[in-house]
Amino acid sequence: MPYDSTKDPLTTFRGTQGNFGSLGRAVTPSDSEDLDPYAKAIVVTAGGDLVILPVRNADGDTITFTGVSVGFVPPYRVRRVMATGTSASVATVDS
Repeated sequence: MPYDSTKDPLTTFRGTQGNFGSLGRAVTPSDSEDLDPYAKAIVVTAGGDLVILPVRNADGDTITFTGVSVGFVPPYRVRRVMATGTSASVATVDS
């Protein structure tokens, strides 16, 4: 069944950074390709190690989280999930 805007009381609501997302997608980690669009947040769907590049960090200025659990949400907006060093699976939280 497709999305039905008549059943969504927030269909015209313009969310803020602190609101829940209304879209999401599985992420394929890449050392060279940014997410398009950048993710509002990501959530770990299978635990492991996670290497991310926050939205405003320079290329190469990554952050590593070791041994993260399912449900972990890094406290950054994310533009890239690195393939090298990432063993966790993640999904985006998009506006």
